[in-house]
Amino acid sequence: MEPIKAGDICEVINGLGQGRSPNLGLHVKVEYIRGEHSQLGRIWRCTNPEIQQLTDAGTYIKVGWADYPASWLRKLPKTDPQNQEQQTQDQEITA
Repeated sequence: MEPIKAGDICEVINGLGQGRSPNLGLHVKVEYIRGEHSQLGRIWRCTNPEIQQLTDAGTYIKVGWADYPASWLRKLPKTDPQNQEQQTQDQEITA
């Protein structure tokens, strides 16, 4: 699979709280490179309205964005929008 790039849709597979991160499993849109980390590598700004971040008070709030190392993201295969629409219709008919 190609490396992650802006515009890709990825699944969040790791986070600062590791298994406790509320963002695990979210599908996020990769927006742009934030920079390089000495240990984690390339860092990407990602968006999804459901992304939460930990506050100084120890609670989570929805902020809609987060910066993730590429290793914390799993690139999802691109889907053909027309094919995806047909699959959705097929699922509705069989449900």
